[in-house]
Amino acid sequence: MSANHLEKGRITARVPLNVQETIQRAAELTGIPVNAYIVQVVHQHAQEFIDRHEMKNIVLSERDSEWFLEQLAKPRSPNAKLKKALAQYREVVDDNEDSPALQVAEGAS
Repeated sequence: MSANHLEKGRITARVPLNVQETIQRAAELTGIPVNAYIVQVVHQHAQEFIDRHEMKNIVLSERDSEWFLEQLAKPRSPNAKLKKALAQYREVVDDNEDSPALQVAEGAS
């Protein structure tokens, strides 16, 4: 298959007339064909939804961003709840000494 050849899928939808008219009007205002408009808008919306769902992008205010970075810079020792959680984890999961998570947790104690 050549690099210029992209496989294509097909999506069809029946919509109420008022929805069709709204979509057509929006496409006219953007100056692109209805099909291209639908693909562009739906793809963008779908990607944003996936990103939010998968937490790929977290947007913080400048103040929150500064606070978050300050918290990361402060070394912390595990509290009693974290130590208890680690002990419970070890009871349930095979204790793999090579586990990076265990090494980090043990190094902080």
